[in-house]
Amino acid sequence: MNSRFTSEIYSDWMRSTQEKKYKEIFLDFILTLKGKVDLEKDRILDIGVGKGWFEKKLHERGIDAEVVGLDVERTDMATEGVKFIVGDGDYMPFKSSSFDMVISFDTIHLLKNPGEIERVIKDGGFALISTHCNERNFKERAQRVKSLFDLKELKEGLVGDPNDEMSYVVLFKKGP
Repeated sequence: MNSRFTSEIYSDWMRSTQEKKYKEIFLDFILTLKGKVDLEKDRILDIGVGKGWFEKKLHERGIDAEVVGLDVERTDMATEGVKFIVGDGDYMPFKSSSFDMVISFDTIHLLKNPGEIERVIKDGGFALISTHCNERNFKERAQRVKSLFDLKELKEGLVGDPNDEMSYVVLFKKGP
C-alpha cells in the first residue's frame, strides 16, 4: 500500500468523522447561542482550523461568519472565506479581546498556554472547546478542560460515535 493511498483513506475517514461531530456541535451548541451570538457579524477564531471542516458546515447552513483560522501549518481549506494565519496557539498574534468567539476542536491538548484563549476573547464572548475522549475517560478529560479556564461554563456534553470517535465539548462565556 502506498502512502498516498493511505493518506487519502485517512483523509476521507477524518472528514467523515469530523463532519458528523461538527453537525452535532452545531445543533447542540451553536444553535443554543441563537440571540446571544450573531454569526454573520461576530468575529470567530478557530484554533487548529486544519482544513476548515467546521466552517464548511456553517457555510452549508448559509452562515457566512468572519472566521480567522489559526494553525501551525498551511492546509488546503475545505471552504472559502476563512482568513488563514500560520501561527502557534500558545502565542497568538492577536490583540487582547479581539474575538467574539474562539473555537478549538480536539486540539486543546496540544496547547501549553491555553490562557491565550481567554486573552483574545472579548468580554461577553464565548469559547467552544472540545477534546478527544471515549466512554472511559471523558469525565477526566472534562475536568481537565474545565480547569484550564476562568470562564463561566454554559453547557457541556459528548458528541460523536462511541464505536468510532467521541469528543467532550464545553461552551464557556467570558464575563457576566
